[in-house]
Amino acid sequence: MAFELRYGAPVEHRYGGAYLFVLSHMRSFSSLLCHVLGSHPEISGYGETQQSYVGRRDLDRLVKTVRAQTGDPALGRYVLDKILHNHHEIAPAIVARPDVRWMFLLRNPADAITSIVNMALSLEHTGEFSDPVRVADYYVGRVQWMARFGEQHGHAALYVDAQRLVDDTDAVLAGLTRWLALATPLARAYRTFPLTGARGHGDPSPNIRTGRVVTDAGERHRDYVRVTIPQDALARADAAYAACRMVLARVGTCS
Repeated sequence: MAFELRYGAPVEHRYGGAYLFVLSHMRSFSSLLCHVLGSHPEISGYGETQQSYVGRRDLDRLVKTVRAQTGDPALGRYVLDKILHNHHEIAPAIVARPDVRWMFLLRNPADAITSIVNMALSLEHTGEFSDPVRVADYYVGRVQWMARFGEQHGHAALYVDAQRLVDDTDAVLAGLTRWLALATPLARAYRTFPLTGARGHGDPSPNIRTGRVVTDAGERHRDYVRVTIPQDALARADAAYAACRMVLARVGTCS
């Protein structure tokens, strides 16, 4: 492995590839998408590193984290992270980089909110994400952030409709293969990684550990409990979703 000297200390040569960020919200099939992406030989990374991106050092930290998460010392042409919360900062210096690409993933609010609450219940969480109204507040705030980011920084970006990922998987994966200019197609079967399904590391359900896209809603929702979302909360979420979709459709849609 090559090293360079800087201030008298050995420093590993910096990663020379590109960075791919999935910008989404909780329970948007983002774990599924990132596992599919991260299983391709040209893409490294499959999870959420829970970090902000202010400068070059944060990109270096991402590379180090992805190596640790995957156990793969050699990295692909892209290094991947997903960002699901507004408190993770993305600085203008990162947005302006020519080696950064953005992928937006958006799921309709009724399904996303129901899924978030069910995940909280399955993990026996009793805080913010077990309350449909507070989950709706999170969803509205998050998709509004996504809309603003897409409006301001829509270059080098693509919008993926979350439901199409499971309903029209082959077409979506073909579109992503073209957009990323991959030498071989993305596949609906994927690797499982050391942290796949672990609590605190994305989707904790058995679905993500199957190594395949689960297209049947009954199978995905086998253990769901019914969630009642108050009408006013759902209406706010629906309005935010519609506005965000309109912005992201102008960014460019996976087809």
